[in-house]
Amino acid sequence: MEAKLIKTEEDYAQALDRLEVIFDAKIGSKEGD
Repeated sequence: MEAKLIKTEEDYAQALDRLEVIFDAKIGSKEGD
C-alpha cells in the first residue's frame, strides 16, 4: 500500500471511496485484511 497526502478535494473523494470499499469488505477477504 502506498500512502499519499490528501491535497485536493479530488484526493479526499478518492480516499473516501477507498475507505468505503475497505469498511464494506467481508472478514477474511483480501480487502478486509
